[in-house]
Amino acid sequence: MELLRFFIELAYNGKYYHGWQIQKKTNTIEEKLEYCLSKLLKTSLNVVGAGRTDSGVHAKQMFAHFDLKNRINKNLVKRLNVFLPKDIKVINIFPVKKHIHARFSAISRTYKYYLTSEKNPFFQDFSWYCFYSLNIKKMNIASRILMEYKNFSAFCKKNRKDKKKTIYAKYTMLIGL
Repeated sequence: MELLRFFIELAYNGKYYHGWQIQKKTNTIEEKLEYCLSKLLKTSLNVVGAGRTDSGVHAKQMFAHFDLKNRINKNLVKRLNVFLPKDIKVINIFPVKKHIHARFSAISRTYKYYLTSEKNPFFQDFSWYCFYSLNIKKMNIASRILMEYKNFSAFCKKNRKDKKKTIYAKYTMLIGL
């Protein structure tokens, strides 16, 4: 039987994780997701993420995929969310064509960094408390200069053919989020 490919849309609070990718003797998002999926589906699975995140990084929307011989039950998302730790939520699982890849088929990635000028214990894990004033106007001028560059080969693997990327950046100060 041919394997079917499924995409997983998920969100997580990465505070207690050492990033996405499985590592020895550390807590990772991929490890938790693979373990729970494998237990529920009663088969060993390999989950492939759209990218890797660093330790402590959160994701409002992340995609991954896995291959499986069987179709999945409609209530798998609900069952999986009961089984996963409270800081990981699967939003959706859906079938895709076999050639679609969570990492290589992605057309864009968005990274958001939040700054706040108000100390708030409810936002401490999701924003950087900036206790001194920032010059937002100068930050936006600097980001426009950065956006003029298209060749980021210094950040790519040596054999990577497509080294041209477009960066969109804008700094705004969030007050109280």
